[in-house]
Amino acid sequence: MKKTGISPIAWVLVGLLAIASGLISLGQQDQTADPQVESFGPSGVSAFAELLRQKGVPVVINRRSKPMIENGDIAVAFKILSPPDTFGVAAASDEVKEDRFETAFWKFIKDGGVGIVLPLQKDYLEASRSGKSAAGQTITDLGTGEHFQISTSSTETASYSLPTSAEKAVRMGMWTDNNDGPFVSAYRLGKGSALVIHDGIGITNRFIDSYDNAKAFSSLFSILLKSHKRVVFEEGSFGHVHDPGIVEAIGPWANAAWQQLIFLGVVVVYTLGKRFGTPDEPRPEQRGSRELLDAIGDTFRRAKSAQTALKSALAAADADLRIVLKLPKDASRAERDRLIPETLQNALTRLQAASEYPKVTSEDALDLIIKAEQEMETFIGPNRAKLRSLAKLRT
Repeated sequence: MKKTGISPIAWVLVGLLAIASGLISLGQQDQTADPQVESFGPSGVSAFAELLRQKGVPVVINRRSKPMIENGDIAVAFKILSPPDTFGVAAASDEVKEDRFETAFWKFIKDGGVGIVLPLQKDYLEASRSGKSAAGQTITDLGTGEHFQISTSSTETASYSLPTSAEKAVRMGMWTDNNDGPFVSAYRLGKGSALVIHDGIGITNRFIDSYDNAKAFSSLFSILLKSHKRVVFEEGSFGHVHDPGIVEAIGPWANAAWQQLIFLGVVVVYTLGKRFGTPDEPRPEQRGSRELLDAIGDTFRRAKSAQTALKSALAAADADLRIVLKLPKDASRAERDRLIPETLQNALTRLQAASEYPKVTSEDALDLIIKAEQEMETFIGPNRAKLRSLAKLRT
């Protein structure tokens, strides 16, 4: 009869489809802004970094807590803006955590560096919703008169302001929106300069392909790339910090050498715990004669070899008697029996007869052996053990 219903393969495919849908759903949402260069999430900037690479611009990622810039590099820093509280003040904990990098960043600008600051709202999900629902903002380049339509988030969110270490910077508007508000401002501080964008959400993966975002930000970076060679994304600006240790700072070869040194230490510790040289000879446990007799008796009992036990007892008694009576081994049985008591003769005769009878029971064989042993003890006395030792020496 043909079975009906959904096959197991179909259920597996449905499960895989559900998992894929969940992963796609998770990948489409970023609750908080995380503009990492290697991130393919909505708030990452991997698409724009790849766009720069395709144009032949070297892209470098720095995760140190302080900017690590060479001469001729452009430092790109993201500023994550916390939403203001009911009194209009940003969260103090975030400001303190990010001030350390900002101080180092603006000191780098003051010493002659060049940088770009891209603010992003911390609540990226809400900012992206407002950016998707709103129309693109028209931006005008004051230098060339070119117009761009760029994605922006809600104007009611927090805005970026320079730290106290950069308050003396000279500001000049470069790009403005249709309300004559500055969208890109150029700051001159000491020997260096920095570009500060009003809203950097258009450079993220979710918005880079919308409106003129890719064209506008590429044009903005091209202004500085005319006299500079590399773009260094400072991911320490938004808390993605990894300060290398002493070994990592030396170079990759030092890290590999350190790993080999650790492995060598493990091998040394393991080998020192092992004994070298010839192994110790095992000392077997010495078993008593009682255990040996019990083992032999158990073997005879399991094999039902009463005749073998009778023959062994008879041979042992005959050997002891010949030693006591000083008879040669080829002496006949009659010569032996003339020198021993009649009771012992009868016991040995019954023992020999039983050893030749195949149906003798174990109980009867044991009684005959005990009777013969008693008669032997009576005739030979306590010197029997000594006589057996002498017999072993003679053989």
